[in-house]
Amino acid sequence: MTVSRLLRSARPFALGLVLVPAVGAQLAAQGHLEHVGTIDGPADLVKFDDGRAFVTHHRTFTVFDLSDPTAPQRQGSLELPEEIWKFSIRGDRAYLGANFHGLAILDISDPSAPRELGRFQSLGQTKIGAVFDTKLAYIDHMEGLVLIDISDESEPQSIGSYFLDGYARDVVTSGSIAYATDSPTGLYVFDLARDGVPEPIGILHAPAAPRNALQVADLPNGAKLLAGIGAGGLQVYDVTDPRAPVKTATFDTPGQASGLALRGQLAYVADGESGLQVVDLSDPTAPRITASFPTDRPARDVAASDSLVLVVAGQSEREGDDRDVLIMQITP
Repeated sequence: MTVSRLLRSARPFALGLVLVPAVGAQLAAQGHLEHVGTIDGPADLVKFDDGRAFVTHHRTFTVFDLSDPTAPQRQGSLELPEEIWKFSIRGDRAYLGANFHGLAILDISDPSAPRELGRFQSLGQTKIGAVFDTKLAYIDHMEGLVLIDISDESEPQSIGSYFLDGYARDVVTSGSIAYATDSPTGLYVFDLARDGVPEPIGILHAPAAPRNALQVADLPNGAKLLAGIGAGGLQVYDVTDPRAPVKTATFDTPGQASGLALRGQLAYVADGESGLQVVDLSDPTAPRITASFPTDRPARDVAASDSLVLVVAGQSEREGDDRDVLIMQITP
C-alpha cells in the first residue's frame, strides 16, 4: 500500500503516532506504509526505547509495549501534579521536567507501575533534564542550567547553576558533555565530568539558536553533530571540538519544524503541515531532504530508534484532546 493510498484509506485522526522502520535513504526509494494498529490518544510528546513507547499528555506519563506493533499494549501510567514539558529516558529511569513540580525522577523498571523516586524543585519552571553518571543537568527558566547530584535519587542535591544570558530553552548530553541553548543568545557547552558548579567550556553566540529538540549524533567520519529546531527550521552545529562549536547550517524545511530525532547522519523532522521529513546530514554544511511522508494532520513530535520512527501528528495542544495513535510499518 502506498503512502497516498494509506492516507486515503485510514480513518481521520487528530493526533497520531506513526511508526516506520528507520531505513534511511531507502525510505525515498520504497515509500510504502502499512497501517497495522491504533492506540487511542491523546498524546503530546513521545520517546521510544527498548521496544516501548513513552507518551506524555499534559500531566500524564504512559508506557506502551510495542513488541508487537499490530497489538500495542498499554502497560502503566503516572500522573504528576504539574504539566510535563519535556522528558528523557535512560535505562529504567525517566527524567521529567514538570513545570513547578520540578525535575521528577521515575522508576520505570516495572512498566506497569511507573513510580516517582524523587524530585528536585528549583526556583522557576523546570523544562528538561539530561544525565551523565550521577549528575543531572536541567533547564530552569529562572536559573538557567542547573546541575544536581542524583547519587541518592530519593533526595537529589544541588551542585550549582549557571545563568544563561537569555531565556533558557533546552539541554542534551552526549557522554560527559552537556549542550544548552537559550533565546536569543546561543549555545553553551559544559563538561559534567568537572567537579563543582557548572561553568561553560565553550560558548557560541548564534542568533536563532535551537529552541527545542536538541539531539547529538556521531558521523561515520568521526565528526559529532548537534542539531535542534530553531526559527521553524533545522539548525546544525559541528561540536567535534566541544570547546569550539561551529554553526554549519540553517535549513528551512518545507513546513514549520517542531520536533527532531537524529539517528546517525539522518535527521527525522516533524514538520507541521508538511508531515515527516527525512534529512541527510552527511554533509553538515548542506542538509538535503531524502524522503517526505505526508500526515493528514500536522506533525508535532518525533522519536527514532534503529528500527522504528515515531511521529506525533495532529492538533496543537491548544486545539483539543481528540487524538489517536496510528501505528504504521514500512513494506517493500
